[in-house]
Amino acid sequence: MRYIKIFHNVDNRRGRTFMDGVLYLWLLWGMWIYTTFLLRKSHPDRFRFSFICLLLICVFPFGMKIGPIEVTLPIIALALICILYIRNLSLKQKLYMLVAVVTMGMLYAGIGLLSIYDPVLMFMDGEYLISLTFVLVSILFYSHSSLYFLRFIAIGGSSVIGEFFLGIPLYNVGFSYSIGGHPYLDILALSIGLMLSLKAIGEFNQFVHIKTQTNKGEMKNL
Repeated sequence: MRYIKIFHNVDNRRGRTFMDGVLYLWLLWGMWIYTTFLLRKSHPDRFRFSFICLLLICVFPFGMKIGPIEVTLPIIALALICILYIRNLSLKQKLYMLVAVVTMGMLYAGIGLLSIYDPVLMFMDGEYLISLTFVLVSILFYSHSSLYFLRFIAIGGSSVIGEFFLGIPLYNVGFSYSIGGHPYLDILALSIGLMLSLKAIGEFNQFVHIKTQTNKGEMKNL
């Protein structure tokens, strides 16, 4: 029996609270404000980015229940968005992206299962470890700075796959788990936030380098 319902997506497995998902909402609101009011109007993806941010905010409290399994609408929307972008890649790029998202998804599920069954081995909080792993591995797969957008797609797609890799085994052993729940959304937001911070630092460094070279040229002219 399939139906869509509203549910409070609290993951008791991690002892979370109703504040889960706040980081996700804050990041999307910030991105929506930037793309809507601050991004130049001539940018070709301005409306698209604004629409995606608003869509992911609107579906935040909704979920779909398929039998006993709960899947949130944000993870479904994110999966569809990633598919729409991946379908425009060449066959070689699609295969490479497939390897990237499956690898990162398995890392996500592995760290998640390890944090549940043997948390003593975790040297830091699982959410932070997953986010750092996502950022580092996405940079390894797409090392050139011009491919930063593919890093975001890889993080989004691998987080979806990893959440299913993690949620289905937990459900099979009797855990009550909502696939794509609010704790997952915070992990995704933290990963995207770290990537955006690295991009901003890189652009600032490039700006400083250009200004420094310009000043050196002016000194030589003197």
